[in-house]
Amino acid sequence: MRSLLKRAVARLHLYRLAAGLYETYRLVAKPHTHGALVAIWWQGRVLLVETSYRRELSLPGGGIEAGETPLQAAIRELEEEVAIQVAAQELQDPWQLTEMSAGGQNTVTIFAWHPNRQPKVMVDGLEIKSCHWLRPEEALARALPKHLRTYLQRAN
Repeated sequence: MRSLLKRAVARLHLYRLAAGLYETYRLVAKPHTHGALVAIWWQGRVLLVETSYRRELSLPGGGIEAGETPLQAAIRELEEEVAIQVAAQELQDPWQLTEMSAGGQNTVTIFAWHPNRQPKVMVDGLEIKSCHWLRPEEALARALPKHLRTYLQRAN
């Protein structure tokens, strides 16, 4: 169901509206959400994505669907967002953080991937507008979600 909704939103270019509605829902319902992200490390830089619906840079990834493990979600989201296919055994060092916000509790699992060669990244220009390879200190100078800032400070 969620993937059908995501495709409909993509076709209608409604990412910013959908994100606003979702954030309003979170403020009212205060759910405990779960996400899975992938930190792709290449030559001391990490791949950060710029979405069409957030002002902060982030890692590729997203919500964990019903019946998925964080690892399965990370693999799926990597394919959906930047067209990268990765085997489960290549994702390492799962790091997890649960944070509180006005929108409820959010548990994020971040996997690290250290590919042998720089992966080819493809963005659709709809959900993901652009990608940036940044050193941790460069990334920390930008607007980032709290969980990503904490992760990069530990990695730095």
